[in-house]
Amino acid sequence: MNSNQSAPRFSSRLAMILTCMGMAVGTGNIWRFPREVASNGGGTFLIPWFIFLFLWSIPLLMVELSVGQHNRKGPYGAFLNMIGEKFSWMGGFISICTMLIMCYYAVVTGWTLRYVLFAFQGSLAGLDNTAAIALFDNFRSTPEALGWHVLAVFLAAFFVYKGAGGIERLNKVLIPMLVLILMIGAVKSLMMTGAGGGLDYLLTVDWERLADPKHWLAGLTQSAWSTGAGWGLMLAYAVYARDKEDPVTTPMATGAGNNSIELIVALMIFPALFAIMQAEAVTYVSSASSKGGIAFHVVPVLFESMPGGNFVRTLFFIGLASAALTSLVAMIELSVRFFADFNMPRKTAFVVTVTLCVVVGAPSALFDAVFDNQDFVWGVGLIVSGLFLAFMVLRFGVNRFRSEILNQNATWLKAGPWFNGLMVLVIVEGLALLIWWFIQAGQSFQIQFLVQWGLLIGILIALGGFLNKRMKGG
Repeated sequence: MNSNQSAPRFSSRLAMILTCMGMAVGTGNIWRFPREVASNGGGTFLIPWFIFLFLWSIPLLMVELSVGQHNRKGPYGAFLNMIGEKFSWMGGFISICTMLIMCYYAVVTGWTLRYVLFAFQGSLAGLDNTAAIALFDNFRSTPEALGWHVLAVFLAAFFVYKGAGGIERLNKVLIPMLVLILMIGAVKSLMMTGAGGGLDYLLTVDWERLADPKHWLAGLTQSAWSTGAGWGLMLAYAVYARDKEDPVTTPMATGAGNNSIELIVALMIFPALFAIMQAEAVTYVSSASSKGGIAFHVVPVLFESMPGGNFVRTLFFIGLASAALTSLVAMIELSVRFFADFNMPRKTAFVVTVTLCVVVGAPSALFDAVFDNQDFVWGVGLIVSGLFLAFMVLRFGVNRFRSEILNQNATWLKAGPWFNGLMVLVIVEGLALLIWWFIQAGQSFQIQFLVQWGLLIGILIALGGFLNKRMKGG
């Protein structure tokens, strides 16, 4: 019997949904989403973003939850059990790709924690755009940023150390608090004079722009990033899912909740932007740097002229830090699960993970070039991870997967032939996005992709015999 069958379980379906939302909702929802909206035509962008929730994100989340629930192991063990030793390295790629993201994501989480303190100290009050950018640029890539990176790792690790109960309690508090914070900000934003311009922007569709493939690829990218589909995080959390957890409707609820939070963020940001800056608002957001983005460059000055603006700004950064922390917790749990599945004691796996996150993430905390490289290479690697999950289903047999795994605990809605079509679509979408991204990257990044991905895959294949034996308890 799988030793993980006796692992602790989340206490209820609500706890599972909130935990999965904690996994999905992160900094990408709050600083990346508004920038993507502004860069891709406002309401025009919302169309592909919404469609790919159903054509990419929810199908992959369904695969992750049902596979993790069925196997009670992380991605490596799931691939080994599902499609055999020849393909177990794919599960290893998914795990390690997300683990490497974890290392620099902890750096971003540290930034959010520092900005909570900035807000409480009043350091963000009275800043103009130039001063806000300077504040962020003078903080990142410094020993101080390294210290906040370490603090973020240990804070997230504390909740992972508590196991399923600690993770559940964290998400039960932070996710509702985050929604409340964002709703307060959205209401105050909508009450500003001139806020209607922001609403019009979010509701206006440029139909000609929808003919551009890049527009659809941007929507797919945001959906994949914001929901966590293909990261293996839900698969790892599924180890703690109750036996009767519904693997069809729970991912639907998670995806709907994730996208709802992004819409609230849009209602918090764009009405205020248009009220304050009018026609210049869109250019201001879309031109914000990828690191500073909406959170660290725009928000410090956005609410300055709003009544109670400092209060809303402080709430924003508390919410941003909460979102970052819950996602980092999920990544650390996946890493702990990866090592524990090879029969390493959980406490040892925990220490190895925390050490790995601190040490490997340190260069990203100190050097912009390292941060950019890791973000680009392993961010694109998530598309590969999604392709591997869809491949696993096709290799196992889609009809067999539906009957033996996905529909075993489905109650309200059973997966029908439509699921077969979605798996094929995921492959087509993923390959199209990957090829386009590879072409756009340029030769320098192409080489970095091939070298780093190739090195990881080569090591996993070379160690396959040893790793498979350890996984099986040998």
